[in-house]
Amino acid sequence: MDGQITNDASPGPVANRRPGGVSPGRIRRAVVFRSLKIAICAGLLFWIVMSADLAAVWAVMSKADPLLLVLAVAMQVLGAAIVALRWQRLLAVRGVTPGFRYLWTSTVSAFFFRQFLPSVVGGDAIRSYDAWRAGATPGFTALSLVVDRLFGLLTLIGFAAVAAVSMRRVVEGLPGLWLTTGIALAIVGGGLALLMLPGQIPLPARSPARLRRIVDGMRAFDGARGIVGPCLGLSILLQVNVVTFYWVLSQALGLGVPYGAFYAIVPIAIFAMMAPFTINGIGVREVVFIFLLGLWGVDESMALAFAWTEFAVILAAGLIGGAVYAIRKGAHPREGGDVP
Repeated sequence: MDGQITNDASPGPVANRRPGGVSPGRIRRAVVFRSLKIAICAGLLFWIVMSADLAAVWAVMSKADPLLLVLAVAMQVLGAAIVALRWQRLLAVRGVTPGFRYLWTSTVSAFFFRQFLPSVVGGDAIRSYDAWRAGATPGFTALSLVVDRLFGLLTLIGFAAVAAVSMRRVVEGLPGLWLTTGIALAIVGGGLALLMLPGQIPLPARSPARLRRIVDGMRAFDGARGIVGPCLGLSILLQVNVVTFYWVLSQALGLGVPYGAFYAIVPIAIFAMMAPFTINGIGVREVVFIFLLGLWGVDESMALAFAWTEFAVILAAGLIGGAVYAIRKGAHPREGGDVP
């Protein structure tokens, strides 16, 4: 977990590997998987575009309220501030105390790499590097990002569960929602509990040394119950901001969907867009919003306009992240004060 190189496995013939230890076979698999994702996204988009009334879609988008769109972009930046506060508390568990401004610029910079590189790994790489610069070990850096994401997912699942209880049309439209929500809650909640409960994780006596090192590395948050309340509170605040962001977009386009409905729409849409077979949710985004907004009587053209406007706003936030990254070089980890 701490990035140490071991010799537990044979490296294989040097001639069959590239610099950095990446084998040609692994590269081929990555290329095939990436090509498959591109094909799926392109196929979904082609099907959507061929069946859509593009003139009606552009008509809806052209009438969007520009002030509300600017507000939506600002809410993305606000979300980065909330994430930075939560991440700051997680890093402090092991005495890593970078300033808020430093972590905020790291989180905003990650927007750019997340949107303009073909996977979320780019954004995580920026944040990992910045945490390492602030004094975190590579293993703890990775674990802090995992726990950060698990807190966000746990809150999102909670929102989906509450929406399922309070909105019958969602359950009727998605008959497998309860089962999916329960499984997701068990996985995410169990993962957090495993990482944060005090004490050692019992392993069989003959467990490999490598497995023991991995499990020991996962105990960086062992017994850190004091951060659960603040991190959950910030996660709830973050998800309220996310839900409100989507409602603001709907208001900008005049969809007329009530605010409360987005507490059901947004968690389901976000989980769908996290599917590993897509690139930044392209293709899936359109399908899921057409279906979910349709439960509230929004026609296909308006739902498609909503999906594309959301993507445009996310890209705009990514460009802001790129600008922040360009001007932040040399930023010191102590900028912006310590954990309150």
